[in-house]
Amino acid sequence: MIQPPTVRQAARTAVGEHVNLRRLLAGVLAAFSRPDPHSGSGPDVVAARLDTLRGPLLAHFDEEERAGLFEQIEERAPEHATACDHLRREHRSLLSRLDLLRSASPVERRGPTWSREVRTLVDELAGHERREADLLNRALDGSTPAAD
Repeated sequence: MIQPPTVRQAARTAVGEHVNLRRLLAGVLAAFSRPDPHSGSGPDVVAARLDTLRGPLLAHFDEEERAGLFEQIEERAPEHATACDHLRREHRSLLSRLDLLRSASPVERRGPTWSREVRTLVDELAGHERREADLLNRALDGSTPAAD
């Protein structure tokens, strides 16, 4: 029987994935940054970058859940159970919102609401990643004993 990764192994994987996700999120925001029409910017480029983000984000969330990362943290430090539960629920919510934005028509993408919602989602994904990184750091720095 294959053993699930330890908290430390799963955390290392998650941290590596965070670097890639931050790069992808920066790419989404960069597509907004040009005031004049440019081949690397505009709502269609933003939409394409959201499409590119979807796979790695889903894989990241799936890996954390498959590895039982949050459950392992909860076992060793029950005081983090609420934070773990919140992060798991955010996975579903963030993916659902991403999919909704990805499904917008080209006309909808040109409205101010879509752009605002994309920026809000990017901010929320970045906040999720920060909270997750903080929890992982606490799980590995000794405040939450991590088995190896």
